[in-house]
Amino acid sequence: MSDLAASLDPHEPDATAPVPRSPETSVAPPGRAGPTRGRVELRVHGVSGGQAEELLDVEPAMRVGGDRLAGFFRWRREPDTETVPGVRREIFAWGNLTSGSSSRAFWLLLLPFMLVNVAYWMRPGRMDRAPAGVRRLANNSYGAGVRLLALSLTVLIALAAAGVGMDLVAWQCASGLGEACVRARPWLAFLGSPSSPLSAPGPALVVGAVLPVAVVVVLWRLSRRTAADYEVVSGSVPPRPTAAAPLSHAEFWRNSETMARLRSAHISVALGTIAASLLLPALRHDLAPAVDGVPGGPGPWIAGTVLSALLAAVTAASTLSVLVPGADPRWNARADRICRLLRDTTLVLGLAVVAYALWPRPGWTASGRLPGDGAVLNTLFAVQVALVLVTLVAALVLFASDRAHDGTAMLGLAGPATAALGALLGGGFSAALVYQSSLLLSGCGSMATPEVDCLPLSVPTAYSWLQLAFALEAAIVLAVVAVLALKLRRDTRAHLSGVTEDYARSVRDRRTWTIAHARAVGRMTEVLPSVLGALLLPVVALGALALYSVLSRDLAADPAAAATAVSSASGEVREVAQGAVSGLIGVGSLLGGAALVALVWIGRSAYRDRPTRQAVGALWDVGTFWPRVAHPLAPPSYAERAVPQLSARVALMCREGTDVVLSGHSQGSVLAAATVWQLPTDCLGRIALLTHGSPLDRLYARYFPAYFGPGPFADLRERVSAWHNLWRVTDAIAGPVRTRAPSGEPGPPVTVEQAEPLPDPRSYDAPPGEARRPEILGHSYYTGDPAYAGTLRRVLRAMEEAEAPRGDAVGGCPPSSGA
Repeated sequence: MSDLAASLDPHEPDATAPVPRSPETSVAPPGRAGPTRGRVELRVHGVSGGQAEELLDVEPAMRVGGDRLAGFFRWRREPDTETVPGVRREIFAWGNLTSGSSSRAFWLLLLPFMLVNVAYWMRPGRMDRAPAGVRRLANNSYGAGVRLLALSLTVLIALAAAGVGMDLVAWQCASGLGEACVRARPWLAFLGSPSSPLSAPGPALVVGAVLPVAVVVVLWRLSRRTAADYEVVSGSVPPRPTAAAPLSHAEFWRNSETMARLRSAHISVALGTIAASLLLPALRHDLAPAVDGVPGGPGPWIAGTVLSALLAAVTAASTLSVLVPGADPRWNARADRICRLLRDTTLVLGLAVVAYALWPRPGWTASGRLPGDGAVLNTLFAVQVALVLVTLVAALVLFASDRAHDGTAMLGLAGPATAALGALLGGGFSAALVYQSSLLLSGCGSMATPEVDCLPLSVPTAYSWLQLAFALEAAIVLAVVAVLALKLRRDTRAHLSGVTEDYARSVRDRRTWTIAHARAVGRMTEVLPSVLGALLLPVVALGALALYSVLSRDLAADPAAAATAVSSASGEVREVAQGAVSGLIGVGSLLGGAALVALVWIGRSAYRDRPTRQAVGALWDVGTFWPRVAHPLAPPSYAERAVPQLSARVALMCREGTDVVLSGHSQGSVLAAATVWQLPTDCLGRIALLTHGSPLDRLYARYFPAYFGPGPFADLRERVSAWHNLWRVTDAIAGPVRTRAPSGEPGPPVTVEQAEPLPDPRSYDAPPGEARRPEILGHSYYTGDPAYAGTLRRVLRAMEEAEAPRGDAVGGCPPSSGA
């Protein structure tokens, strides 16, 4: 029996074994003697997914008592596979779109790309009003700012890879140190040995450029492959679009053309950045013997100047192409052709730059860092700060122009905050990659105190400031964790009275404290805006420094030197301050490198460990829900595949005369809502919605107010025959769903059924026939709650009542040959 119990252990939160039905839930819905038409309960699971058999509860035995560790089982009968008699159960399993192969754990390394892409969709303000005047300008500025910021992250990763391959390995070590580099690193003999034909700076840089080019090609290939895997065929029957529900537009989930042109633009700019890093040192050497600023006579500098002008023009055109709006398919098609042409032109120019760098230059030697690397990084960071400020101002204008804010998080600044955090993570990861690579290559224990056998390699000073910011970020995280722990303890005490009242207890025991703690944890999501604001403090400091460096054209050599320069204390105090700052830089570098390794480890663990998968998936599935319209190299959007598939399946059932109850748990409820918005108009009469553990209002309406909220939810409510929502106080993700009052009925937002939370646990003491108290379920196992079957029964009754005035012939969906 232990093996049988193990086989029944579910891997999906809302797929627990069914409990014995009460008489109320086992009676067929009134109004029908039997099932005259097909009825389907179509479940859409949430985070972490599971095996299809487990999600359907079709194992040969079912648990009738006990729990997952020790229980009582009996052979499953055919009626046990139906939540309500006469209603067929079907499951849509989409977990492999976000998990599947463990190699997808490396997608977590693209977290900065994902954050910036999500920030694009977090703009405040409703979409049911046509933008005009200042609001239109703010809306366009917000989108343009986020897309340019996304492009800057692609440039940043290209510069980081070039900093390792071209600057540290090729320029500083192989060409700059020569024999000393070969003695310390024999594996670089092919590149640094004086007898090697690749030891000259030009050929060495070409070899070093292989690394950044390979990184860009991998991202390019990954984006193209996922786009092909997730692309679907559009149906011939469009939904009914409304201004109040942007997700109801037929082309919302068909983003292949927009993503294709953005991908071409990003690849063009990334390759152009690498080509510029290869071109600049050679051109600088060719222009060195100039007299009065003009080279004497013809030479390779002419070709270099022409190449630099062409490369700058193509890169600028590719940068501007990301600003082309994607609303008009005709613009997308034209822009796609232009962007592909610019990308191919960059490839040709890159080959010409390689030939130019390989041109023989006797006497050319490498010294110091790669020319132009530090200036480019400083300029890039200053541009990123400016773009964040643009999105911030645009978000404030959009928030102020929307009179009905409906609980928008952070006064509409959640989008700019998320974009800034993504930029900080991208910079921190890049700095850690370059800095740790310099330590490994040089053999130094510390860049500040070189050892005897240490190679004198250096990195741009901008990376030192980013590492210092990463160390400060870690200190802020520790402080936030401490504050949250204190708040959790205080809130637990505050919930004690409510627990004793709800369960009619006169004595507070350990069980009371456990329930109160679960309720306090369920309310901790409300502090997310404050946490996000605290994490942005280092971004503000870095932004001020970047703007200062641009305005004054002066940047301290490194943070340690800056701390010494601004200190007015004695020499010993200055040394202590300089040592402390240097130590923080080293800690920040280690933390950045550890964060990269931890992301891969967490990602791989998420496919083997259910708690890890749930914790990571709760945030990851929100980020990858949205199409890649800002950063085309971000992880793919599973909704672009899931929503069209669901819509096609439900539409087919409708045409076959089947009533469908879309039952969505957690993120599955968001997919279910998006599916209803995409259904053809003639099938809406047969659809009902049952959401449980849903983040629709608590997360999506607050952080994506342009696409979710009382207005869109009111539109969604009109498209279905019934909508019930189940939630618990102990659930940190779910909550009640607010919608506007029906048309013509003024008043505040009303709550979708069910307004009151489900009790969790279901009882304080052990129920009759059991020896253990019911566990606290939180976000999991909604379908195993007896209230689920009762709610499904009420939803079916509401569907019948909605169909009764019309009759089957009028209320049903006419057969259709369209897809």
